[in-house]
Amino acid sequence: MTDVPVPLDARKQEVLRAVVAGYTDTGVPVGSQILASRYLDSWSPATIRNDLATLVDVGYLIQPHTSAGRVPSDRGYRYYVNFLMQEEPVPGDVALEIAPMMERTMLSVEEVLEVAAMTLARATESVSLVSAPTGGTVRLKHVDLVALDQFRALVIAVLEGNIVRQHLVVSATELRQDTLSVTATVFNHDLPGKGPAELRALQEGATGLEKLFLEALVAVLDSVALHSDSVVVHDGVRNLLRQPEFDDVSRLQQVLDVLEEESVLRNLLSNLDLQGEIQVIIGEENGLEQLRSCSMVLTRYQAGDGAWGTVAVLGPTRMHYSHIAPRLRLVARRLGQAIERVTG
Repeated sequence: MTDVPVPLDARKQEVLRAVVAGYTDTGVPVGSQILASRYLDSWSPATIRNDLATLVDVGYLIQPHTSAGRVPSDRGYRYYVNFLMQEEPVPGDVALEIAPMMERTMLSVEEVLEVAAMTLARATESVSLVSAPTGGTVRLKHVDLVALDQFRALVIAVLEGNIVRQHLVVSATELRQDTLSVTATVFNHDLPGKGPAELRALQEGATGLEKLFLEALVAVLDSVALHSDSVVVHDGVRNLLRQPEFDDVSRLQQVLDVLEEESVLRNLLSNLDLQGEIQVIIGEENGLEQLRSCSMVLTRYQAGDGAWGTVAVLGPTRMHYSHIAPRLRLVARRLGQAIERVTG
């Protein structure tokens, strides 16, 4: 597929736009008679047939069978998205459904991601993908120190965003719960709001048990920072079952295999250069053979303190791009605000 688009005159642009609209609505190849009666009633079927033939010649349309109508190719969809698509405002009922879902009281970042994925899947009737925020500073909120036996203790760290992590500490000296409780009280007075760099500075001047548990807290925060973008939540798989493209069970299974591999999803999302704008990846552009029949619409959300993540919609190339883009942007904005409320 060439990256250089073949220019089209105004009439052929309208024909391509009409084919995209017709095929998106029905999933059935679109012929000249349908175009003339439903979309281009001021033009004759013969004129439309000539333009359809030209669009096939330049690679923007495909004719599956000799007697069949036409369907857009990946290249045709790319031309449509780049030059012809006009985003449609989010309908009031959809916006009213999104707002309360994303404004409800949520206790953790993980819960926010799950609600966002569910909300986006409903709003777009597609598969949704939401990655955890990364790029911000991981900060400590609360610490509990629990003696397990004479020489082992459990560090329970609550991070901003109500992310809870545990870390086992083994001591060369005896551990007593009353001593650990005193240390935890000091930590909870001095450490909330501090990130890994600040804890390292304190660790250098500490001794004894305080140094031991500061080392454990630094390890916890470093681990969370390293893997903060490894979580990808998805929802709406059932929406694929409503699409005729996935009547073929083997094609559906290929997509499901990708969705079940979090590392594949993470790599797919992390390799994209998103700058807060909507990006559309069509068919073979995503580089995964399993998603050859799919498109992805993506954008980035911001969540304060330099934190950001990715939200995306996955569906057949025959998706309502003009509907999905503004809904994705709205959910992304609400998602960033919800994470800021949880972590603030």
